[in-house]
Parts: sequence; structure tokens; C-alpha cells
Amino acid sequence: MAPYAHAKGERYRRRAIIAVQVGVMMVVLLGLAALTVDLGALFNARADLQRTADAAALAGASAYVTDDMMRIRMGTGGSESAAYVTGLAAARVSEFASMNPTLGLGTTVIAPGDIYTGWINIDSTTESIQTGVAPVDLTAVRVIVRREAGGDESANAPVQFFFAPILGKLAGETSASAVAVFDDRFAGFDVGEPGAGGLPFTIHEDAFAQELMHGGDQYAYNEEGGTITSAPDGIREVRLYPYPLSGSGYEEGDGNFGVLNIGTGNQGVDAERVQILNGLTAEDMEMEIGTSEPTFLDGEGSPVTYDITGSPGLEAALKDVVSQIVGDVVAFFLHDNVVLSGSNATYTITSIRFGRVMDIRLTGAPSTRGLYIQPVSYNGGGVRIDPDAPSSGGLVGLIVLAR
Repeated sequence: MAPYAHAKGERYRRRAIIAVQVGVMMVVLLGLAALTVDLGALFNARADLQRTADAAALAGASAYVTDDMMRIRMGTGGSESAAYVTGLAAARVSEFASMNPTLGLGTTVIAPGDIYTGWINIDSTTESIQTGVAPVDLTAVRVIVRREAGGDESANAPVQFFFAPILGKLAGETSASAVAVFDDRFAGFDVGEPGAGGLPFTIHEDAFAQELMHGGDQYAYNEEGGTITSAPDGIREVRLYPYPLSGSGYEEGDGNFGVLNIGTGNQGVDAERVQILNGLTAEDMEMEIGTSEPTFLDGEGSPVTYDITGSPGLEAALKDVVSQIVGDVVAFFLHDNVVLSGSNATYTITSIRFGRVMDIRLTGAPSTRGLYIQPVSYNGGGVRIDPDAPSSGGLVGLIVLAR
């Protein structure tokens, strides 16, 4: 063969080899592109699903701080209340899921079978939610959000790939889950944060417990209209009346109920009127106990109390300002001891609770007088929880992600 022909053949063979190499490299490059772009899309979709699961679970758990859940805790709500609470949890899960698209497209749908209501051991990172528990034990909601084959909605279909179809892979599946819980291990309250206005009123913790169990049910709150009617609604009221009550289980004159002097010194009724209308301020608490955030648990898990002076009576001049906050949710104090000195008293404050002001009566028979407050499950601003704190019985806490 002539040298020229031989060289030409070599060039053709080299070109053929290079073409094969380029073809192989193209496959490799396409594979890398598929990994980079398509797996990136899958990871982004899962991040969107996780955001959706978190928001939906938190929304679902908010069903456990409703009036119907309070009826269940008081034992006055039957199967109808239980069905309402679990149904409300599922409805709120679906509502918030629909607000969160995946990869910016469509709305996210959560199948009913992927919504679980029940109880969970919040101290464990591995234990599963327990469903089928007694309604009074409902604290948790678990949500699973999926994008997989068989999804009825476009947002729940598998994630469509861009490069991978060249290699025969059209789409990928992914999912995310979350568990939210109403954690009622109440440990403290920051008066300076926006939330329920604090009243300078206190009730003995034993009297409060008795009222929860055996108090009267004279009033009903209409959430839609914000109105109060004289009719039972299954939620017993606490008669929070700032002077000793006849028939309360405590001796007349023992000072179990009182008005607190929180940062007011001897300013009297005028200062108390301002506090009732506007709520306690951080400055009030700071002046009285040295902090605006009373914490009822120390670093070793032992109870912390605060001594606050006050008087075992309620001035009639305060009735009109209390009447102006009827329907509002307020904070009030619990105490376990009181030392009387003439017309003054020192209360040992042990905790804080929350309720809706329903009525105030300062005239008439002693058995009907009182400041009536309907207990609520409170999870608003200022609440502090602690793993070492005891359960508040579902009365105060925060809705948090547990998984």
C-alpha cells in the first residue's frame, strides 16, 4: 500500500475511534446531566413536600386547642366532639397543604389515609404515633405528603425528569412526613410578648382545680360572632372572684382570691384599671419580681414561686373596666399560699392560666357574685415550655414539630 493511502486509512480509523469515544462521552455527560438536573429537581420537590408536611401538621394539631377539645378534657364532650376535633384536624391539614405547591405548580393534595391523629411520646425520636387512643389523649397529628405514581392531582404525580428520559427514566417519586404535637409542659410566660393580656388577679390553685371539675356552666361563647349568651355550652366556668367566696370550699376570710399589686405600689384602683384594660406590661412584671418572664421551673426541674403583694378584695370601681374586656382571652395567676396582714396580703404565685372573660357580677346573693372566666387551651405568644415541666392538662402549651 502506498504511504499516502496508509496514512489516510489511519486517519479514518482515528476518526472512527474518536466518534465512538465522543458517543460514549455523550452518554456519560447526559447521565451526569440527568443526575445533576433531574435529581436536583427531585430534591427540590422533596424540600417543597417537607415544607408542606410541616405546615399541614402544625395546622392539624391546632384542632387540639379548640373549645371542642376543652369539652373533651372536661368530660362533657362525647363522640360528637371527638369526631369534630379529628375532622377539623384533617380539614386543616388539607387546607394548608393546598396552599403549598410543589416546584411552583398546582396544589398539593394529601390523601385521607396519610393523615393520622393520635398521641405520641414527644420525648422519643423514634416511637410512632399511636392512633385509636381515647379522645382526651389526642395531642399529635402525623402527615405524609407524596409525589408518586397514581397521584390524582398534577402536583401529586411523580416528578417529571428532563434528561433522564433519554436513558429510559421518565419520572421519580418522593415523599415527606411530619408530626406536630400540642406540647402542654408549661414552664413560663413572657409578659412582654404579644398575646393574651394579663390580669392582676389570682386564684388558689386548688380552688381553680375544683372549678375545672365541678364549676357551673352558665355561659356560651359564639366564636363566629364573638358573642356570649346565658346558656350552657359544655365548658364549665371558673369563678375567679378576687375575695373569699361562700360555698367555695374555703373558709370565709382566708384570702384565697385576690387582686395583685404588680408594679403598682400604692397607686391603687387607677393603676389596676389600666392593667385590666391594657394588660400587664413587661415593665410592671420587671418592677415587681425582677423579670418580665416569670419561669416556674429552675434548671434542675424544681418549682419556682414568686411572692406578690395584693389585697383579698375587688373594688366595685373595677367592674366597669372588667365589663369592657368581656369576650377577651386573658391570663391570670395561681397561688398556693397567702399570708394576710390586715387588709393586705402576700400571695405565693405558682403558675399562670388563661381564659375568656364571660361575665362579672358584684351585687346580688354571694353565691352568684363573681368574675366568670371560661378556661381555654392557650398556645399564643409568650408561652414557654420545658421537657422537665409537668403537663398543664392541655390548658397551656405550644404546637411544635416533634418529627
